[in-house]
Amino acid sequence: MPTKSARSSTASKTSLASPHPALDVSGPDRDEGGLTLADRVAALVDDFAPSAIEEIDERGETDTAHLRVFFSSAPDRDAAQVAVATACGPAVRISTRSVADDGWAARSQADLRAIRVGRVIVAPPWDLATTMAAGADDVVVQIRPALGFGSGHHPTTRLALLGLQQVQLAGRDVLDLGTGSGVLAVAAVKLGARAAVGIDRDTDALGSAEESLVLNGVADQVELRSGSLADTRDTAPIVVANLTGATLTAQCQAISALSRPDGYLILSGILDTEARAVAAAYEPGGPCIWRAAEDEWVGMIFRKKAPEGPKPEA
Repeated sequence: MPTKSARSSTASKTSLASPHPALDVSGPDRDEGGLTLADRVAALVDDFAPSAIEEIDERGETDTAHLRVFFSSAPDRDAAQVAVATACGPAVRISTRSVADDGWAARSQADLRAIRVGRVIVAPPWDLATTMAAGADDVVVQIRPALGFGSGHHPTTRLALLGLQQVQLAGRDVLDLGTGSGVLAVAAVKLGARAAVGIDRDTDALGSAEESLVLNGVADQVELRSGSLADTRDTAPIVVANLTGATLTAQCQAISALSRPDGYLILSGILDTEARAVAAAYEPGGPCIWRAAEDEWVGMIFRKKAPEGPKPEA
């Protein structure tokens, strides 16, 4: 299942075993359209199994961004280097590295704190004190950040969490494509869904999700499955897909087929520059009934059309 692991500066889809194949990328902090280098590079490398993106602070260079992108393998890194160089041109400098683990990954997670998205509070185990102020209608989702997998701190995850709160979940099933940490599947059942199925092709992500189910006491309501979008045969009234705009557009027919008639498609991971293409792909199957934006990111909900009944005889 395509994921958006690299869209966050602390995101990861695999455990980081030493040494780590990496790319160092430097260039203008924002392009002419206002998109940050981190988000631009993240979108470009998403198909090459990125493990994490570290934003390196270089004092005195306010208009230049420095990134280190980690990969699962050297071949993936090298293929990503070609993709970034082709798309960005000479304005962006790229070099390959093999980096020993100095503990930055663990340190990057230790500073994360609980966040609120509407009625949902997502909290790491070390900041549960924050959730004591939760109201009667709030739900608490406990996630142990495992270098990303969806800790709730990236705008795309927050938009997906907000989208889940725009539809009637009570008594309905939810299908979570690219489940990562399982944060969306867990939130769905805590918000009232009857059950959820979380699907991911990454075994490390599924391990993180399994821990999330235990932490939140929802293992009997959420089923995890390993597989790709092409392998998925489940359908549900509500499908949530926090992927990438390019993937959502290219896989529109496959994703739409997983939502039942009169169901909802909750989509996130969309750059604002991709939103028009995503809307054009999905609107023939049903109208966009909700749209929200945060920074350069957009979330959308499409209501799938019910099949037309037989035409009355003349």
